[in-house]
Amino acid sequence: MSLTTNFTNELVNNGLVDKILFLLLEFLPDKEIEKLAKQRAIGGFKHRHQVMELLKEIRSSLADCLFSLACQSPFNKSNSMALINFMKKNACLNAEGILDDVSITLLTTFMYCANVSDSAGQSDMLKSLPCIADTSYIADIQQLLLSDDAWVVHGVKSVFQFVWAVMLRNIAQHYDSQSLQEHIEADEMLIDLALEGNVFKFLLETINKKKNFHESEFRIRRFHTLVTDFIVQMPLKIKELRNRGDEAARILFAHAQEGLEPPVNLPRHFEHFMRLISVLYSKDDLNLELAVEYWCPSEQSLSPSRSSYATSYRHRPSNRQVSLFKFIRMAGDLLPPSLYVPYIAMLSGLATGPLCAHHCFNLLKVNGLSGGGSVTSVSWDHFFQSLSRYYSNLRQETGAHHVGGQRQILGRGITPQELDGLVTVLKLIQTVAEWDEEARIGLCENQAWLPIVLLFGIITCSVPPLLKAECLKALSTFAKTPELAANLWQALENSQILPTLDIGSSGRSGIPLDLEIVESRNEEFPMTIGFLEFMSCLVQIPIPNTLGAGLRAPGFDPYLEFLRDQVFLKFHTRAYRDTKEKWEVASRCLQIFHKLLFDHNASIEDFMDHILDIQGGGQTVANKPAGHHLMVQMFKDTHLLKLILYIIHEACEVFDQYKTFPGSVHLESAALYCLKMIDIAIEKQAEFFGLVRSQSLGAMVTPMDQLLMSINPKTGKADHLVDIAKFVSHATAYPEHALIAVKVLFSVVKTSNIQSQIVGLFSVNEVVGKELIIGFVDCLETDEPEEEEGELALQDIENQDIVNIRNATRLVILRLLLFSLGQPAPNLAHFFLGFDVRKPISKSSLQDPGVLGSPRTCLHAILSILEKGTGKGSGLISIHTMPKLAEHCYQMVYQLCSNSETSISIMRYLGMTHNFFYRHLKHVPFVNRIGQNTNEKLLLNQQAWLLKSVAVEIRLTSVNRQRSYTQRLLKLLLEDVPSTVVDRDDNDDEVYGETNQSIMETTSGQQVGPNILGIQVRRRILQILDSIDLTQTYPGNVQLDLLEPSVTEQLIKACEQQMDNGMTLCNIHALHRELIGRLNAQQGPAIVGNRPRILQEIQEILKNVVECNQSKEMAGAKRHALDAWRQVVEILFASCSQDLLPLDIRETILLDLIQELLTKVTDDATVPELTAPVSGILITLMTNLLQCVVVDQSKAIPEQLSTQYVHMLDGSVIHGSGTSFGGSGVISAAVLTEILRKFLTFLVQSSAGQLRVRSNLYGALMNFLQMPKKVHEIPTLKGRNVLDSCMLSEYEKMTTASLVVINEFGDSFMELVCRDACDGHDVGRMLALSLMDCILSTDKQNRWLHFLNSKGYLRHIIESLVQEDQSLQDMLRPTPEPLRALYIYESKMSLLTRIGETTNGAEVLLQQGIMGRLSECQFLELRPERDITRRGDGAGDIVKSDAFIPTVLHRYRQLLFPVLKLCIAIMTSLGGQHKEATNQILRFVFSHSELFTAILRDHPSHISVEAFQELSLTTAVICRTAADVDYYGGSPYDAIGQSQLVIQGHLSRIQRQILALVPRYCIHDHWNKRLKLASENEIKEEDKEKIRLSLLEVNSNIIAYCRSEVSSTGSTGQSCNVLFTPSLSEALTRNYHQVTEIPMASLSATKPPSLGLIVRHLQQVANTFLPSFDSHQQLVHKLSNISELSAEELKEFIKPVLTDRIEKLSTSYRQQVACEQIAQMICMKAKELALKYYILENCLFLIWRHLEFYFIHCQPTDLNNSLLPPLMSRTHQARDLADPFNLDRSGIDDGSEPLTGNQTKSISKADIQQLKEEALNCLTESVLQKFRDIETQYGKTVSRYSFVSVLARRIHRLLTIGIQTDIPIR
Repeated sequence: MSLTTNFTNELVNNGLVDKILFLLLEFLPDKEIEKLAKQRAIGGFKHRHQVMELLKEIRSSLADCLFSLACQSPFNKSNSMALINFMKKNACLNAEGILDDVSITLLTTFMYCANVSDSAGQSDMLKSLPCIADTSYIADIQQLLLSDDAWVVHGVKSVFQFVWAVMLRNIAQHYDSQSLQEHIEADEMLIDLALEGNVFKFLLETINKKKNFHESEFRIRRFHTLVTDFIVQMPLKIKELRNRGDEAARILFAHAQEGLEPPVNLPRHFEHFMRLISVLYSKDDLNLELAVEYWCPSEQSLSPSRSSYATSYRHRPSNRQVSLFKFIRMAGDLLPPSLYVPYIAMLSGLATGPLCAHHCFNLLKVNGLSGGGSVTSVSWDHFFQSLSRYYSNLRQETGAHHVGGQRQILGRGITPQELDGLVTVLKLIQTVAEWDEEARIGLCENQAWLPIVLLFGIITCSVPPLLKAECLKALSTFAKTPELAANLWQALENSQILPTLDIGSSGRSGIPLDLEIVESRNEEFPMTIGFLEFMSCLVQIPIPNTLGAGLRAPGFDPYLEFLRDQVFLKFHTRAYRDTKEKWEVASRCLQIFHKLLFDHNASIEDFMDHILDIQGGGQTVANKPAGHHLMVQMFKDTHLLKLILYIIHEACEVFDQYKTFPGSVHLESAALYCLKMIDIAIEKQAEFFGLVRSQSLGAMVTPMDQLLMSINPKTGKADHLVDIAKFVSHATAYPEHALIAVKVLFSVVKTSNIQSQIVGLFSVNEVVGKELIIGFVDCLETDEPEEEEGELALQDIENQDIVNIRNATRLVILRLLLFSLGQPAPNLAHFFLGFDVRKPISKSSLQDPGVLGSPRTCLHAILSILEKGTGKGSGLISIHTMPKLAEHCYQMVYQLCSNSETSISIMRYLGMTHNFFYRHLKHVPFVNRIGQNTNEKLLLNQQAWLLKSVAVEIRLTSVNRQRSYTQRLLKLLLEDVPSTVVDRDDNDDEVYGETNQSIMETTSGQQVGPNILGIQVRRRILQILDSIDLTQTYPGNVQLDLLEPSVTEQLIKACEQQMDNGMTLCNIHALHRELIGRLNAQQGPAIVGNRPRILQEIQEILKNVVECNQSKEMAGAKRHALDAWRQVVEILFASCSQDLLPLDIRETILLDLIQELLTKVTDDATVPELTAPVSGILITLMTNLLQCVVVDQSKAIPEQLSTQYVHMLDGSVIHGSGTSFGGSGVISAAVLTEILRKFLTFLVQSSAGQLRVRSNLYGALMNFLQMPKKVHEIPTLKGRNVLDSCMLSEYEKMTTASLVVINEFGDSFMELVCRDACDGHDVGRMLALSLMDCILSTDKQNRWLHFLNSKGYLRHIIESLVQEDQSLQDMLRPTPEPLRALYIYESKMSLLTRIGETTNGAEVLLQQGIMGRLSECQFLELRPERDITRRGDGAGDIVKSDAFIPTVLHRYRQLLFPVLKLCIAIMTSLGGQHKEATNQILRFVFSHSELFTAILRDHPSHISVEAFQELSLTTAVICRTAADVDYYGGSPYDAIGQSQLVIQGHLSRIQRQILALVPRYCIHDHWNKRLKLASENEIKEEDKEKIRLSLLEVNSNIIAYCRSEVSSTGSTGQSCNVLFTPSLSEALTRNYHQVTEIPMASLSATKPPSLGLIVRHLQQVANTFLPSFDSHQQLVHKLSNISELSAEELKEFIKPVLTDRIEKLSTSYRQQVACEQIAQMICMKAKELALKYYILENCLFLIWRHLEFYFIHCQPTDLNNSLLPPLMSRTHQARDLADPFNLDRSGIDDGSEPLTGNQTKSISKADIQQLKEEALNCLTESVLQKFRDIETQYGKTVSRYSFVSVLARRIHRLLTIGIQTDIPIR
């Protein structure tokens, strides 16, 4: 304080006052404007206005400096004299003849310099004043004021003299100084001089004409002090003035009696003084209630409701109060006529304010009859008695002189002076009734006064319009009380001042007649304005439905028609003496229309006519609601709408010129109501149009957006929306207009898709477009902080301050831009945000303002709002000072970043120019610091939008390999040690250079510098998670005693609305309206008696609903923040490569996040509504963690191929989890066990919640259980070493530990999973089934299997296959239903297959009858013959299908493959010797024999992977079952039943079909040729490899079946079953087509396949084996040296997986993908080699067995004279599977016979000889040596080593023996 005082004193001592006065003298706005104009520095109207306002503001600020200084400490003598001299020579009058602002400020400054009242009673302070301390102060200034020098404005001199005189009298009263006595005695003289200068008249005119006089508190207080000091300190002078006033009144009266003109110079100082008091207190805009000091009533005069005020008067009133109140009483005693009106006017001024009005009411009441004495002229009784007499006289005169409808302008009983008195009295009534409701009611309820009757009566008489206007205004004040307003409606209808009845031919009367005849002729419309004001007050309460009932159609139509047709639609065509009245009429009409339109709620009844009876007979149609009529008028091209748009256009033109004129305030008001009406119409348009359409009503209406796009007749352009948008440019002067204009614009773009047209309108004129952008920017850049939490409703605008209105405007602008951004380009958001709308938006280049001529746009304003505080330690400012605005700004940034058209431009601008994301992310999380209490909901939403934008930034920068930007953000989010990079200032240029280091260098305790080693902080990503509280409290139910709770709940639900953000909240205003409406509709004494209690319960309900809304919004904000956090986390792990986020860091962070999330959600205080989204995050994190483990394992593959790793027995290398899980060692078993336990806890807690939560948790658990990968091999096919047992035990440890944790939760967890697997949502069922699949794969104790079987869940799953058979059949329609049933079926079959992979599981499945149920499934019989969705033979075969929906054949194979795999799994688990399994599967095959026959017979022309996989699985099932069937155990003579014959037929057909596949699929040349000829579009390269592999599987199945059939009858060559004919011609031929294209009809018993097919197949396999082996070894070498591969080689490997953006991938990632691909190719090659080797072995075995039979055991048919007995008798003949007992075949119509036995009769010696020759040519020593070489290279990796060599040796021996002799050898 002392520092400030010393500084200001120094300024004053240095001549501050003189300098300011000099500047005021020299700095004149007009001169400055002239200078600027000469230099061409002045632009258009707006710029000139802004410059002029700035110059005036500078000049006013200079004067305010002096005023503020004088308020603090009065000037010394020199400064005071300088001020007086300045005012003496330079006081200015404005155009209205009153002092300008600067002069009034300086005048008030002198008044504060001469103020000693504040120091009265404090002698020390009084002595310190300059006027006392300086002995020459008073003498010199008084001499200056008493001099005869001329002043520029003489009234200023009189004011100075008056102020000085009052100061002298105050000094005389409070300070005793003999030295000043001489000067103090001059006070009377100074007062007389001031009165001679008409000081009171001058002040009266100054105050009365100065509009903003009452806006300055210190000025008002000083004038109040001056006037009251004069009254209190100079009572004799006041009495003298009163005496002079009485004398002047007598003179005036005498002159009036004689008919003479009154004297011109007659002193009227007391009259002017009272009028001065009247205007001084007539307004109390600041609620100072200074006039209360004039009233000093007794406590009895106060009503009970004023008890709070009475306490302030219990002490004795001060002498000052007594003197002032005495002045009021004295001034009103024995008033002469000339002082009557000024006195009443003074009372009106002093009655301003609630307490003052009450005192005035009591004073006038006491003065009347109720006071016990005679009635004075200043009392209510006198007022109303006079009005009553006037009314009586006027009514008589009206009856006598009312001829032909003509009226007297002025009645005989009212003189102009009486008219003036009546008007003044009515204004007093208006003031008292306006401020005091009790006085209002008291006036109307007093039966002696009856003001309503009198006022309506006077209006019906022939009196001047001015008197009628005041009567109507008085009635309007009474209408502010609802109880009185209802009576006023009835009185209005009864008075017929506005005729509403059909009066026949008597013509017009009442107000319409006065409007047309009197007021239009006078060009003055006070009565119309009064009536509009009266109607405006009346419509504030609901219009009575029975208004006018009985005599006419009840309703408001007559009044609306008069207001609309006679007043509003004609207001602009009438002549006006005062332009102010023109726009006042329009404004008041629009105010009424707006109220009617706002209160109207459209209903279907409004469109229907209701017939009513009226008195006197007849019927009429009831009036429809006034709002309905206006609504219809607003949606048509009517005169009403045209006039509204005309007013808007006129207001725009006036505003653009920046000129004021009389009535400009009313024009502003009219334009505002026009905008409001358009906004209301658009808001209610949807509901209104919905009623019109739903009921097929005949109303012809047009949407408001189309009407606003119509042509403006004033300009000839469709610029109505441009006019509306221009109001935003004037937001500084007219903030309310700007707000409604933006709302209208927003409503228009929401209800129609005309954004491109609006942009065209805005941009067609470049000047207008720039002005609009500047206006929007100015609105956004207002710095006012947000004050209120709630939304600003339309009806509340007039009651709000400028700050709230401007805040609401900013929010609506941002909502408009946000909505527009989602619309097609170009849109308003692009226009206002600075994008170039003349070309594609994506090609726009954003720049800072001024760069390359770029203007300042809304985007720059948004960023400037958000940037406040970014570079300071205090943190972001806008998120706390304007939180809602900041939320919308962050949302705008995100929408721009995520929009495909704007993303590139905005991301480049924000990143390169502003470094936006890094600067803002430094301040996350957004929390309240000390002293801040910003709503947490807003902070969370702000944070959420920012995080979403950051997620987009990380995604784009990482994909585009902008390493430095991504690395900076990653460090900020993930590092857990203080970083020098992060802590530096935002503008440090070195930051960019230091971000190339990996985050690994500043994470997890890695050393970044010697000063911060060992310090660890919490990761920012975890801090953000900490800021999101998952707990939420909700309010309880309200205890209702009178209202019905169920009905209340229904009302609340009916009032719920969905917000823009998708949240459902209850509309409080609608609910309140419904509750109050229902209460008002109820009648009866019980309702009336309990109404206060019901209203209280309604308030409690509303309060509870508000709390519920707040809780919902808070929960929604938390979900939003959690979702944004999820997006950042997902983008971090999905988009950032390993060089940005190393694997060990990634695993560590994932574990931290998972643990933190599980800890938060398992808290008992959390609510399911907030924990539900967490489950989705957990599944994502677990998937990423699983991916890390997989990547870690794939990265270790090359290392595991080195010599330091041990190899398996077959030459394969283990790769898997190793001893430290996860490779990097960061994932410990204890951590995983704890995570699993929390997972299961969360899952059990959500058992009663949403299935979606459990579904997500099931998916997360599946990922978790898949992390400990079972060790698998990379088949290197090298060496034979010992396996390290440690590498195999880690997997067992992890799975065992997981099972232990799962078993801790007992049967309840198993019951939960099984229940969800059997019932519930389809996705949940699939995930539950898959989870059981994962658990069963590791459950060696079969606990889960036992639970499934014992509880019946397994039986339910199996039975459901038959139950869902019809649904699965529907899946095979060309246009199927949603594929849910298909996916559930696949999950079930996967689970059953998993069960079938174990011996116990397979046996349980067979016990539950799985194969029998599958046999019943009819969907397996619906195999389509061809894929009709891909190709067709005719036009009708082509069926278009959705790209997502698979083809019919593909869907069928999705159904078939799981069944076949299940059969294979059961056979594999139980083995071929398990007869029960074989029999059940074989019965399944027989039950669907047509299916299997179709598959085996199918010869598709289109090669596909699925077709070969289908054949592979089918042949695997058939060959494993049919080949293992043993029917040889029975007696050959046992009887054979019919069922046995059927089985024999099936087996025989299977054998023929399998043998028919030999020539088709065992010739590789044909298929290799077809695959080579197929183009890349037909078959991809990776699919070709799969086809070759599937072809080998088919071959192996066929050959294995043949080998099994040959060996099925015995282990010797003599007892073998021969399948192939003795011919090797196919092995020698070069014409492949002769071999492959053997028709099926030729494959009968007469011509089985020849042995040459097997030999040829063997040769082809042998020829391709070693090249495949070499290719495998090359791949192994590349895998072990992956780091040495070139970029092109890596590209070749990863091209099939990643076709796009390969160049942008990092080298490490490319190596990782290539490593995985090569490992996969190695496995496929190894499988291919295994199959070929298996085929090789089996083919050699078949060849050996057949050659042995034909060379040794076969007896040719033409060898009759054999020396040896037949070697093959009937009992030793090979048995056919179709006839195992070789019984008589007469009963079988098949006609087929086995090859041996009778078939050998067809083999001649020549055939055998030819076979020998062909065998020597085919099976040469070189060929056999090739087989041995293959075994040497590959056979060591298998357990059957030397098997091939043995067979080759035996074949060679057979060939050698066969050459030496022609006799078969035994």
